[in-house]
Amino acid sequence: MTKVTIRDVATAAGVSPATVSRALSQPGRVTLETAERIRRIADELGYRSRDVAVDPLERRLVGEIAVLVPNLSYPIFADYMHGMQRLCDGRGYAVSVNATGDRGDAERDLIARCLKRADGLVLVASRVPDTVIRKAAQTKPVVVINRLVRGVQSVIVDDRASVEEAVLELKRLGHRSITYAPGPASSWQNGLRWQGLLTVCQREGVKLRRVECSYTERGVDEETFERFAQRPTDAIVAYNDGLAVSFMRLLEGHGLNVPGDVSVIGFDDTMEGRMSSPKLATIGVDRDAVGLLAAGNLLDRVLHIADAGTAPEVLHSRFMPAGSIGPVRA
Repeated sequence: MTKVTIRDVATAAGVSPATVSRALSQPGRVTLETAERIRRIADELGYRSRDVAVDPLERRLVGEIAVLVPNLSYPIFADYMHGMQRLCDGRGYAVSVNATGDRGDAERDLIARCLKRADGLVLVASRVPDTVIRKAAQTKPVVVINRLVRGVQSVIVDDRASVEEAVLELKRLGHRSITYAPGPASSWQNGLRWQGLLTVCQREGVKLRRVECSYTERGVDEETFERFAQRPTDAIVAYNDGLAVSFMRLLEGHGLNVPGDVSVIGFDDTMEGRMSSPKLATIGVDRDAVGLLAAGNLLDRVLHIADAGTAPEVLHSRFMPAGSIGPVRA
């Protein structure tokens, strides 16, 4: 006999699974008429709370998920939120956004607090150790974006094919050396992007180095340029668009032309890169889709609609050439 799910009850009642969950676990949060109708339909279908992994009466749902992001200034996080908000609105769920300030200690504290007040967590580009994330996932449903954690559902972006395409395009244009401008050392995605570049450059015979970046309020500073100028390359690949655009300004401030003297590529396909002059070549992904996947997987777990396991959901980025790359001058 097929087990009746909360989604079956929601379909029969013409409401969202979140409304069914609230009607059965917190009837005071819906009208009396709605609660009685949903209970009656659940009884008719043979749905029982024991059919789910955790009785909603034992773990009362509040109708809200918490999303933790490193900061609110970088635009990709807002794009993730757009996808999550759109899906949650359709399921009757609220979304709270919490910025960690790129600090692992602050994130650890926020995780502990959000576990007490939300039905589940989405951790974006998390900076805390895997053990902290796994422990949180033992308490409430957790999904991580741009991070692989054993035993925890994740949504990740695979940049390998796009990085290969970018390096091959630079090589076709005559470039034989690349500098990587890295992001935060604690960033999982930063390590992946470096490894992707290293693999392709070694195979293609392209010299690759990395230059540590230091910053002022205006972007990368003069010390960063001096480190680059000690062993200059004819192309730069930066961890993200913001860093790439900042590097372009730094190069041009020292009389170097982009792309005439140095070609520059970023990651993330942000408005800043699209509006730069020249337009920034970049590697990006549909971030709305990332948010939709993360929120969908989380709510399926929260509402016991499905258990998707812990295999990561993988989206593939694409390389978008633009005016910031060009042929090497003879």
